[in-house]
Amino acid sequence: MRKLAFIHDGPIYYDEYGNYYELAYHGLYNRYRYLADDITFVMRTEKVKNSTRNTLLPKEVHVVHVPNFKTPMKYITSKKAAENIIKDVVKRSDIIVLRNVSSCANIALKYCRKYKKPYIFEVVSDAWKSLWNYSLLGKFMAPYCHIKEKINIYNSKFVYYVTDKYLQKIYPTKGTSIGCSNVLITISNDLAIKRRISKIENFKDMGMNKIVLGTAAAVDVRYKGQADVIRAIPFLLKRGYDIEYLLAGGNRLKSTYLLNLGKKLGVSEYIKFCGSLKAEEMNDFYDRLDIYIQPSRQEGLPRAVIEAMSRGCPVLGTNIAGIPELIQKNMLFHPGNYKEIAEKITFMIHCDLEKISIRNYNKSLEYSADKLENKRNIFYDLFLSEYNFR
Repeated sequence: MRKLAFIHDGPIYYDEYGNYYELAYHGLYNRYRYLADDITFVMRTEKVKNSTRNTLLPKEVHVVHVPNFKTPMKYITSKKAAENIIKDVVKRSDIIVLRNVSSCANIALKYCRKYKKPYIFEVVSDAWKSLWNYSLLGKFMAPYCHIKEKINIYNSKFVYYVTDKYLQKIYPTKGTSIGCSNVLITISNDLAIKRRISKIENFKDMGMNKIVLGTAAAVDVRYKGQADVIRAIPFLLKRGYDIEYLLAGGNRLKSTYLLNLGKKLGVSEYIKFCGSLKAEEMNDFYDRLDIYIQPSRQEGLPRAVIEAMSRGCPVLGTNIAGIPELIQKNMLFHPGNYKEIAEKITFMIHCDLEKISIRNYNKSLEYSADKLENKRNIFYDLFLSEYNFR
């Protein structure tokens, strides 16, 4: 039985009954089964009280807990224990999948090389921006980690990028690579786009004054940029628009910063936290929106943008990372510029929304599960053949 270990910082969440929840790791088990029979996730874990709205991780997946060592004090007290755990997993695994940006993955890479273990390096994010936008300590670490990441990726034999161009340009490799989104969506039939066109017609008939905006991203990660949309709300209200901003992702209890910002600006009543939604609930979330917004200050190729496009949503997003690969240039705005967000929303509702909707839906077809799976498996076949697993 071939064994694979997926190593990342996480965290992955679990409840009092020992159930683990997929969240950001949705669908990885089925994907990695193409490579191995026995799958282990190695990362930090975090206990949650109420996960009824999340998707369960398949019972077949083993989870190995790595202690948190990402603060200065915990680095001193927990780094050695974490390294020993990761080292042990690497030694007894046949294939390792490393995902950046990750301290756990960096440790694992050292032991992959020491024990000559075959590995795939998944590049999903820009290390510099991930750290720079995270904290003061992150700003200090960003230059070193960025250079280290460039060296590690360049020297890896198999590299999986989630963008077509952006991350490849920042982190080139001399190895075999693929540009393939890690999105997992099943494109619905054209009923979704028909419903969207009908919704747009109703939106126009109602005078286009009530605008439902939405973002799907972790509410406790500031570089996801929801605060910038919240800051744009007062400008939209002054223009006479009735705004509702729906936020999907993460626990409301972790959204203190956004809650306090809403109160400070006097716009709390226009913001709704939807919590963590199951994969099958996301279509209903997107269908409620008039405009989907991805205000991230750092990204790879955001899955939520493609999911929203597959429902025919008009989409606005920052002009960073892989987002310009997905939406039109005139629908992009600069990270952190909340006044520009207000301008873009005003601009978009006076555009040909039907045309934008159809364009986005057709673009999302490039990311259908079948197409991406075929493309991904060709890459996996090269990897398996290289190491005589086939």
